[in-house]
Amino acid sequence: MTTVRQWLLQAWQFLTGSTFRKSVTVTAASAVAITTLLVNWQTLFPEAKKPDRSIVIESPRDGGTVRRCLEFVSGRGIIPHGYHLWVAVIPGSSAEQDRRFTLVGKGEAVQTSTKGQGQWKVVQVNVGAETRVNYHYRLVAILLSDDVNKMVSGSAVNITDLNPKVPPIAGHDRWRIEYTYLPGERSDPVEVVRNGKKEKACYTAS
Repeated sequence: MTTVRQWLLQAWQFLTGSTFRKSVTVTAASAVAITTLLVNWQTLFPEAKKPDRSIVIESPRDGGTVRRCLEFVSGRGIIPHGYHLWVAVIPGSSAEQDRRFTLVGKGEAVQTSTKGQGQWKVVQVNVGAETRVNYHYRLVAILLSDDVNKMVSGSAVNITDLNPKVPPIAGHDRWRIEYTYLPGERSDPVEVVRNGKKEKACYTAS
């Protein structure tokens, strides 16, 4: 009995002693630390987010006034493999809800940078006819698949402005066919206003 009592007494002293309390305190503190680390892991080591590479027009700005001949329209985004990016002009403001659009520019967009969100550009963009000053227009970027792009490219009209008396000049493509629909993802529209001057269309020597 003496041995059993001594063993129980030693066990009780251990449980109530400083050594046990320290062990329990260390274990509890470790558990709290691990839990806190797990909860705040994303805060301490945030997962790197992939850049948004969707197509957006950055220039010209929404609500701006533009010349008839824009030297370029540019924006951010990555043109996916197997697709072609074009800029289209829609007559009227968003409130008018006109769905007709014309592909504009010297050609399809060129990817100027693939870093980060990506950058692209379309040069020599005509906005409206010569006499349509102070009119509202919407610019959108539209992604066309290879098949649709071949169809669109094959139906391009090669003229030097809207004047039918001016003969076509080689190398001076003017995309004047109006569409009401082309399958393809579009950017948000940028609404602009033509300035109050009658100006010539973009013209480039071949």
